[in-house]
Parts: sequence; structure tokens; C-alpha cells
Amino acid sequence: MQHALTLLAVVALAASASAAPDKATPDKAEPASPRRPPGDACRPTGAVVFEIDHRADPGAKLATSAIKVFGTGAWTRDETDADGKAATQRTGCFAKADAKQLETTLAGATWKVTTARIHCMARSATFTVFQVGGKPVYTQRLCSGDALDAQSQKKLDAAVAQVETELARAP
Repeated sequence: MQHALTLLAVVALAASASAAPDKATPDKAEPASPRRPPGDACRPTGAVVFEIDHRADPGAKLATSAIKVFGTGAWTRDETDADGKAATQRTGCFAKADAKQLETTLAGATWKVTTARIHCMARSATFTVFQVGGKPVYTQRLCSGDALDAQSQKKLDAAVAQVETELARAP
């Protein structure tokens, strides 16, 4: 039994010695790709083009998150758990054409919100605030009675789908 454990340890050491080097080693820079431009081209700085804030009422003790897409094409996702503890920030980059498409998708929306006179009375402690160009344009909350105009809703749905697709393919 002892001989088998020693042999297993030797095999494990040999395998780790021949494994590919860790990508986090700074000796070589990560190559540019359509998803990650070289250098400073994709840093989360400057104007925020689109933001999706999943929020909770104060005192609700629920997880929240905020996704921001910057004009550079960079995106960040910040999350907190139900106790308010922050998770590690996730980051990534849209391809330049995809970042431009997102801006084009959001352009021209009127963000006209109408409130129905009659609506359900259910209440949820969670809601989503959408911001474009740093300004809140729509708050989506269960049974609020608020609705976006059809054109703006179509643009918002397309932008959300694009952002969700990008984040889903990120490592």
C-alpha cells in the first residue's frame, strides 16, 4: 500500500512538471484577439454606455449585481451576496464591432414610460434598473404597472440579449 502511494505521488509530480505553464505567468502577454484588444484598448474606464442593475429593496437581504458596458467595449460584473459581501469582479471585452452594435441598438430609443391605471398588487423585493449613457431610463419591477413604449422595449430587449450572450461566453 505504501509503495502504491509513493508511486502515485511520483506520477503526480511528473505530470505537474510536464504540464503547460500557467497562463497567469507574466513572461508572455496574452495575444490580441477580436474579443480582447491589445493594451489599453479595452479598459473599464470612461463613459458607461449601458448598465443593468439587479437591485433589492433595502433590508431584503438578497443578492444583487451590476453589469456595466463602457465605451471602450470593456464590461464589468459586480455581485454581492445576500449578506452584502462582494464577490470577485468579472471583466471582459466586447469585440469592437459588437460594442458599436450595442450603441447603435440603444440609439434612438425614446424611453417613454407609461403607467397603467390598474395593475396587480403583487410585490417583489427585487427589481432591475436599466441605465443608458449614465442615466436611468427604465425600472422593471413586478406589477409596477410601468411599461416602456414598444420601440424602446424592443431596443432594450436586444441590448440585454447581446450583453447576456457576451457574458455567457466569457471565461
